[in-house]
Amino acid sequence: MMDEKMATLLESLHQATQRLEQAVAVKESDPDDWLAILDEREELIHQMQERFSAGSVLTEAQRIQLTQIYEVNQRLIPLIEGCKQGVQQQLNNLQRSKLAMNSYNEAGPNGYGAFFDRKK
Repeated sequence: MMDEKMATLLESLHQATQRLEQAVAVKESDPDDWLAILDEREELIHQMQERFSAGSVLTEAQRIQLTQIYEVNQRLIPLIEGCKQGVQQQLNNLQRSKLAMNSYNEAGPNGYGAFFDRKK
């Protein structure tokens, strides 16, 4: 017996995955947009797991669709991970810059635009 609710959830997950793939493909896209789609997908997966726990079974066509979703996920994970590492590197650089500025700012006053390096 085909589970209509499961079919709807699976189709929604497929569409959300396609939207995520399109969002990640845009070079200047906002990772916050990705998070919203990831949250939506997580909720759909949770609902699907509940259906499985209740005894729901996928049809062969649904299994194929789920495999396609999985394949898209496998392509997206390295892209998202790469973006995450890039952002982390920017944060690290910013933190180093702040530390360097603070150590010079605490070194003492400068006179009339001249800079005295007291960091020794």
